[in-house]
Amino acid sequence: MRLKAIVTALLALSLSAGLKAQEILEAPGPYVPLGADITDVSALIAEGGYAEALDTLGLMMTADSPEDALWYYSGVCKLDLGRFGEAVADFERAIELDPSNSSYYEQLYSAYNYIGDAPSRKSADSLCVVMAERFPSKYRTPYILTMMGDNALGTRQDSLALRYYDEALAQDEEYAPALIGKAEAFRLMGNNVGYFSSIEKFARLDNIPATPKSNYLGKYLEIVDGPTYRIWHKQIDGIVDACAQTHPKDSSALVLAGRWFYSTGQKEKGIGYFRQWRDANPGNFNAESLCISLIMQEGTDKEVIAACDNALKRFGDPKAQVQLLCIKADCLYKTGRKWKAFRTYEKALKIDPDDLMTLNNYAYFLSLEKRDLRKAEKMSRKTVEGAPENVSYLDTYGYILYLMKRPAEAKPYFKKAIMYGGKEDEAVLRHYALVLEALGEKDLARYYRSLYESKSGK
Repeated sequence: MRLKAIVTALLALSLSAGLKAQEILEAPGPYVPLGADITDVSALIAEGGYAEALDTLGLMMTADSPEDALWYYSGVCKLDLGRFGEAVADFERAIELDPSNSSYYEQLYSAYNYIGDAPSRKSADSLCVVMAERFPSKYRTPYILTMMGDNALGTRQDSLALRYYDEALAQDEEYAPALIGKAEAFRLMGNNVGYFSSIEKFARLDNIPATPKSNYLGKYLEIVDGPTYRIWHKQIDGIVDACAQTHPKDSSALVLAGRWFYSTGQKEKGIGYFRQWRDANPGNFNAESLCISLIMQEGTDKEVIAACDNALKRFGDPKAQVQLLCIKADCLYKTGRKWKAFRTYEKALKIDPDDLMTLNNYAYFLSLEKRDLRKAEKMSRKTVEGAPENVSYLDTYGYILYLMKRPAEAKPYFKKAIMYGGKEDEAVLRHYALVLEALGEKDLARYYRSLYESKSGK
């Protein structure tokens, strides 16, 4: 009985002590790990406990804590928790306290990239330069050296920029950004020999896709003026050839070469590259239609018809079929096979009754024959409703109305055609003069007829 009484008394004492503690403490206080230090934080981070680690850090540091490691670990936690802006501030504070720790810079670089907006990307690039300068053995890579070259070039320190680019290329002679940077430095310095040498190396790199090469070369070719081409045409042509030869099946490289040589008077060579593009991409209708358009400019109508017939066998897409049939019909009419031309237009319209180009061309050639004008008017009306700013369609419809003895109705369409550029079109000027004469507006008719005669050389 005595032992039971003692146990009862001890239990009552402990309960009483608990009640007194609850009366004293209004709410439980924060848990403070006994002897918590940076190793505990590091262990929590290693286990993925970023939120818990951040809470522990909050108990260990103040707003002006002088320990760089605390700021670093705080930034690591916030980076993982998606609080990127706060992480940047913590890493910057860690670097301020200890500029010699390369890990701090790496994490700050990551934080900038996670934010990802333009100012942050710019800050990341600037940080790379700082890292390369402070830790040359670790970060003086081709990427960062090229960035340093770009920064020097941006401040017109051309010679310094070249040294950085050369250092990058010494590590990787095929590093394309450094080659481009070096070329640009030469260009800005007026050193064309150096520029063309660097760009040709870039054009011949087979580890770089054709599209970025073609985009760069295309922008350069746009600014080449006559005097530059006369002096350096062999070098420029060589660079374009180099790109196309390195990528003999790529559309961007072959089209760039075709356009360049065709536009500089080397038509056969240009056409050759376009054909190479077509032959390397037999299912590409854009390549086929471009080659047909070149035949239209350089060849005969019979050659165009043959090319269309060949393509019609290989391209079954309805849009492709309609386009080819319309081109073929145009050439048939020009070669005097008018009825076959009209049947070919009909064939195209069976595939697509609303194709505006076919409707316009068919209607126009009917108007030239002065046949089936009601049918021509109906077809032509659909074109001006579908494309009310198309000068050719407006001219066709206005001319058909004139032929149908409705010049007053035709006049507004010609006024629109003139407004949208018809003053440069001989047919528009001649037809409008006819309409104005029919309306008795002789002075205005003479004006447009004189414009037509001046443009046509009559």
